[in-house]
Amino acid sequence: MNLVRRHGICALLLTASLPAHATDYRFDTTHTQVFFSASHLGMSNPLGRLHVKSGFIRFDAGDWARAQVDVTIDTTSLDMGDAAWNRRLRSGEFLNTDKFPTARFIADRVEKTGEQEGVAHGKLTLLGATRPLDLHVKFNRAGLEPYSLQYTAGFSADAKFKRSDFGIKKYIPDIGDEVTLHVEAEGLRGADTREQSAPENTSGS
Repeated sequence: MNLVRRHGICALLLTASLPAHATDYRFDTTHTQVFFSASHLGMSNPLGRLHVKSGFIRFDAGDWARAQVDVTIDTTSLDMGDAAWNRRLRSGEFLNTDKFPTARFIADRVEKTGEQEGVAHGKLTLLGATRPLDLHVKFNRAGLEPYSLQYTAGFSADAKFKRSDFGIKKYIPDIGDEVTLHVEAEGLRGADTREQSAPENTSGS
């Protein structure tokens, strides 16, 4: 029996034997990205991208009430596909990434709203301000990743907020106040999840 086939059989056997309980998943920062957009003069909604720096998800597909999310986002990673535009949005006019290099979202309550969907009721900290934020989450699936043999859970999520709530008011309404977020996330299960994903200070101090 060749090695690839043997790994595939092992993966199936391990998946079948995994217990159902709340598990901590460390964010796989390679396969986790945050996309954002806002109106530009009502003509288009340009899309930007941010990387997740660290964090974890606690999740049990059979009991969403026990779910938790804690994620730190690297605001210096902002990418709009244009160097000059990136510098402008990282400046003090917008995200002020020199002083506030990270943002953080924490949710301790997740409400299940459908077979594979729910709402993570949490708080977003951005530019030193903390405001409520509801993240609409879809659980895609969980299982052993066949190449790494790591147990992985995958999610998609969406949210909206007003940037003015965080003190970012430059060029409103030409550049829209409402920001739309879309997240694609994968988490890796591990006993050291919380230790590896300890977030940094988001206050800029």
